[in-house]
Amino acid sequence: MLSDFLFSEAHNALMSYPLQKIAADFLARLETDFYENKGAEAYSIAELAAADISAALSFGRTYRALQTGMCPQLEALKKCDKIFLNRAMDKNWRQNEPAHVTKEFNDNRKLIADTFMNAYERISNGNKVDHNILAHMIERNLLSRDPVSCPMGKEPTQVEAISNMIGFLAGVGNTARMMTLGIEMAARYPECQLLILEELHMVIDGKSPAEAAKAAAAGLAIPGSRIAESYTYDKIMKLNYLRCFLMECLRLHTPSTSVAPRAASQPAELGGYTIPAETKVMCNIYGAHRHPKCWKDALTFNPMRFNEGKSDRLEDIQVRGFVEEGFFPFGYGGHSCIGKAIAMECTTICWAMTIGTHRLFKGPGQPLADFNTLKSDQILGFTEAQNGVWVSLEPRKRDLVAEANAPQRILNESEEKLKEYQRRLQDEKNKKGDVNRSRKITMAEVAEHNSKEKGVWFVIDGKVYDATPWLKDHPGGADVLVRSGGKDVSRVFKLTNHSSFAVAEASNYQIGVLDESTAKL
Repeated sequence: MLSDFLFSEAHNALMSYPLQKIAADFLARLETDFYENKGAEAYSIAELAAADISAALSFGRTYRALQTGMCPQLEALKKCDKIFLNRAMDKNWRQNEPAHVTKEFNDNRKLIADTFMNAYERISNGNKVDHNILAHMIERNLLSRDPVSCPMGKEPTQVEAISNMIGFLAGVGNTARMMTLGIEMAARYPECQLLILEELHMVIDGKSPAEAAKAAAAGLAIPGSRIAESYTYDKIMKLNYLRCFLMECLRLHTPSTSVAPRAASQPAELGGYTIPAETKVMCNIYGAHRHPKCWKDALTFNPMRFNEGKSDRLEDIQVRGFVEEGFFPFGYGGHSCIGKAIAMECTTICWAMTIGTHRLFKGPGQPLADFNTLKSDQILGFTEAQNGVWVSLEPRKRDLVAEANAPQRILNESEEKLKEYQRRLQDEKNKKGDVNRSRKITMAEVAEHNSKEKGVWFVIDGKVYDATPWLKDHPGGADVLVRSGGKDVSRVFKLTNHSSFAVAEASNYQIGVLDESTAKL
């Protein structure tokens, strides 16, 4: 239920309370803290940003955490979580827990539950903000109701919906850790920060590679960098170096160092070991991401290890779609984090706006952050900066002429994008009635469609799909689809752990079935 929504409507939810506004609030809070305190502690600010993002997705309005500098719901959740973990370690907690601790747990649990109950009632009564998770769940509940057999609805119930919202709030910590990692690494590695700035000039402002390199070398800010509409989804997905940078941050300092144990449903052989049925198996993400047998120069920070483009020039970079060394910062399989794509997109926009307007650096007395699990209350351990992530900010120089022209340029881009979207909708509507989904297509014909110019076709489980219309909207970006063009991608599609929504969405692009006699061509 929740995963289907996240893959289908989360970007619309972010647009209903623009994520760019939250990114601007994040930057404003960084600036305020820096100028007031001569240094900004990034994790505490990122945590407030992540809480606002969670609320905007969940029920269409933020907690105003960044604006006020506090989030009572998040603090309540932390207190409940700590007490809950203590209970988990004590079989007799009901007898041993002091009365004031029990009261603290109940009071904080009530604060959280009341927040979501109020949102549930508000949206149920018609005060809906389009495209938020809670509204989606309420709509599904109403559709499943039957006056005789199921008057309250069967999916999801009110309790299930609110529990999902609380679970989503619980993901704030890892989103904040990921956002903080990039702030620290950008300040720690100025050469990476310079490449990020150069790419922003190229993608966000539309400069040529030569012009972008010159602007970045001069330390110029991105024209219109604080205008929300600058950071459209399609542009964010073209920030390939920044995405490689993000992946390298997650490889070396993955927020969750391990994942919850899984039980083997049947005996299995793995790496020369026999694993009996019902054996609990837990993966050490931290160790796997740093294993010298899997990764070249495993302890070196190198974003380009995630580039599979034809060169290391910014315009040629393509983010690796499948990392065979073993890269799973959000878990793996059907139980991996359902919000990973959203968290990465949120983080990318916050970084883009911050680095596009300021140089990040370590000021006097600001040590490198020490990321480890020593302060984690969690049983499985979260990577956290032990003494915070402290950075200094320097506003970038501005090209005043380009800055003055930026609003009109961005407006023109938005209007053209809307026109293009309307044209595509009409084209897809016209084509739908003409498609013969049972037509046999040879593998040789599929292989011819392997580029944006020729079209992008591929095979999944014997069915042929034309993904060309989906290139601009694919949550993983257009590049991964183009690289799949002309191939049978059945195995990769399954390994990528697509949601049931993605599977259903794919059916809209089926154009035939593979002629099995040509499958090995």
